[in-house]
Amino acid sequence: MTDNLHCATVSVRGVIFRPDDQLLLLQRPSDRQWELPGGRLASGEHPMAGLDREIGEETGLSVTIDALCCADSWTNGAGQDRFAVCYACRSASTPVTLSDEHVSARWVSPREATTILSDHQRTAVAVAIEQTPQPVSIPETASLSSE
Repeated sequence: MTDNLHCATVSVRGVIFRPDDQLLLLQRPSDRQWELPGGRLASGEHPMAGLDREIGEETGLSVTIDALCCADSWTNGAGQDRFAVCYACRSASTPVTLSDEHVSARWVSPREATTILSDHQRTAVAVAIEQTPQPVSIPETASLSSE
């Protein structure tokens, strides 16, 4: 047993591909870094429901969530623990309606994405490219209860 437990903020991210295999990146206003769309889960929220909500809020896109890519934990530069679950997604539409949480959006090639994303998000992109999407579905709320 460890005495040094990881006490992380939990987030979900989407590797969103459009039909021409370009993927969407968003730029944060705080440090101008690029990231995959997504964000933090609400209390009791299923990860896929949270991802769908976050993508809609941040981009205005409707996506199909195809498959789980990876989960990763790390400590950021400010010493804060993080945990993220990433999913491969598809969007038939490409116009992005940006929220005030980001300052810019770009559709880029997977190769370009891997040059500007953080290590853990690069991993999600690599896995999303390599895997054959297996459809997943959001469980019914009743099946998530802890009874």
